[in-house]
Amino acid sequence: MKKLSFVLLSIFLLLGTTRVWAQQQQEELSDFEIQKNFKAQYQEFKNKVDTVAVADSAQAILEDVASFDQEYQSHKELLNKALYPDTYSQVIEELNQAATLAANRLQKMEQQDDQLTTLQLRLLAYQEHVFQLTQEADSLKQAMQESIESEKQLSGMVRNYRRNLEQRDELVLAFIDSTVVAYQQMDLQAIRELEKMNAKARIDSDGDALKMIRDIAAENVTILEENSSKLRLEDYMRMQTVQQRFEEMWNRLGNKIAEVYGGSDSEEIASEVDSRISEWDQMLQEKTFATLNDSLSEQGLAVGSFKNAEEFKNSLNSYLDSAIKESKSDASQENYEHYQTFQDFWNRVERQWSSHFTNAELMTSAELATISEKTDQWAQYAEPESNTMTYLLILAVFVVLVLGGLLVREKTKSNKDRENEAS
Repeated sequence: MKKLSFVLLSIFLLLGTTRVWAQQQQEELSDFEIQKNFKAQYQEFKNKVDTVAVADSAQAILEDVASFDQEYQSHKELLNKALYPDTYSQVIEELNQAATLAANRLQKMEQQDDQLTTLQLRLLAYQEHVFQLTQEADSLKQAMQESIESEKQLSGMVRNYRRNLEQRDELVLAFIDSTVVAYQQMDLQAIRELEKMNAKARIDSDGDALKMIRDIAAENVTILEENSSKLRLEDYMRMQTVQQRFEEMWNRLGNKIAEVYGGSDSEEIASEVDSRISEWDQMLQEKTFATLNDSLSEQGLAVGSFKNAEEFKNSLNSYLDSAIKESKSDASQENYEHYQTFQDFWNRVERQWSSHFTNAELMTSAELATISEKTDQWAQYAEPESNTMTYLLILAVFVVLVLGGLLVREKTKSNKDRENEAS
C-alpha cells in the first residue's frame, strides 16, 4: 500500500514538473516570437520609408508606425534587452523621423513637379504667342517688300511692323519675369530626386525653356540684321532694355535652366545661347550708336562720332563744354539755334528714353543729370544779347540832336527878330 502511494506521488510530481517546464518553454517561445516579429516589421517599415515615392504614402507610413508602436509598447522592457545598446524608444523615434523626412521630401518634390508642369504650359503659351507675332512680322515684311502702293500705305505698314515688334518685346520681358520667378524658387536637389522616379521631370518638348531662350536670342539677331531700314532710335532704345534684362536673366539662371531642362545636348545649346546673346548685344550696340550718330548729324549738331557708351558720354560732354565756352565769348544767333536743337533732343531723352539709357547701361542717372546741368548752363549764355538798348540809345541820341537842332534854329530866329525890331 505504501509502495503504491509512493508511485502515485511520484507520478503527480513528475506531471507537475513537466507542466511547469512546458509553461516556461511556452513563455520563452513567446518572447522570442515577439522579438522576431518586431524586428521583421521594423525592417519592413524601414524598406517602405526608403522606397516610398508618394507623399501621401509616406504620411500613411507615419500612421502605421504609430499603430506599430501601440502594438509593442507593452513589450518595451523585453525589446530593450533585445535591441541593446539601442532602446525601443530610440528605434521608434528614428522610424518616425525617417518617415517624416520622407513625407516632407516627397511633398517638396511633388511641388517641384507641379511647378515644372505649370512652367511648361507657360512656356508653350509664350512660344505660341512669339511664333504668332513672328509670323505676323514676317508677313508685314514680305508685304512691304512686294508693295507697289502709295508711300502713305507703305508708311502705315512700317508702323504696324514696328508696333508688332514692340508687342513681341513686351512678351519677351514677360517671359523673362516669369522665368526668373519660377527658377528662383526651384530646388535642384529635389528636381534631381524627382527625376529618378518620374521621367517627365526633365522636359524635352517644344516648350523647352533652354531651346526657347536660344530661339529668342537668335530671332533678335535676325531682326537686327534684316530690318535696320525700318527701325528707329526709339526701337533700338527699347530693344536695349530687352537685351539687357535677357542677358541678366541668363547670367543669373542659365546654369540652372540648362541643368533642369537639358538633355544630352544641354551644354551645346547653352554655349549657343551665350554666343547668340553676345552677338545680339554687339549688333544692337552698333545699330543704336550708329542711329544716334545719324540723328544728331541730321539735326546739325556737331557731336563727335562714337561707337560705344563711353565714347557717347565723352562726345556729349566735350560738345557741351565747347558750346558753353563759345557762348560765353560770343553768343551768336547760330550758336543759339544749336542750343535750341540740342535742348529738343535732350528733352526727348529725358522724357522718353532716360529709363532705357539706364536699364541698358548706356548712361547712369548721375551721368544723365550731368548732361542736363550742362544743357541748363548753356542756356544761360546761348541767347545773344538784345539790340533793343542799342536801338533806344541811337534813337535817344537822334532825338537829342533833332531837338538840339530845333532849339538852335529857334534861338537863331529869335535873335534875328530882335535885331529887326531894333533897326
